[in-house]
Amino acid sequence: MPNTVLLLAAVALVPLQAADPTAPVYWSAAQTMELDKTAASRLNKAAGLGTSRLMDSAFILYREGNSQAEIHTEQADFIFFREGQGAVIMGGKIVNGKPTGAGEIRGDSIDGGAKYPVKAGDSIFVPKGMPHQFWLESGQHFTATIVKITPKE
Repeated sequence: MPNTVLLLAAVALVPLQAADPTAPVYWSAAQTMELDKTAASRLNKAAGLGTSRLMDSAFILYREGNSQAEIHTEQADFIFFREGQGAVIMGGKIVNGKPTGAGEIRGDSIDGGAKYPVKAGDSIFVPKGMPHQFWLESGQHFTATIVKITPKE
């Protein structure tokens, strides 16, 4: 009996790990604000970020520190900045880049990229294969929704 309960619990969790939903999903402004608070409450001080998952291909990012430089080799990022301010450095070359997972390369910084200042209401598209890094001055933070896109080729 205990194994059956454990098996049923595991099966019930499988949809949470599955692909994006096939039915419409609606998040009210109030629900999104709660997810923003959840992301901020999950702040990893060392990494300068906290997240809340919307679905496999989208999440809310709260950031109050610089990120590592990164490249996504298979997906692009569509980023909607909803609160706060900072910058995104894009292009150039990643410094000390190393694979960190499937389709992911991370490094120390970017050499030669362009810095795009961002604030609430701005959006930015990061093509697949493009080095990018979030950059924040002391005291800055932002909240953004990031949607992962598999580009059409």
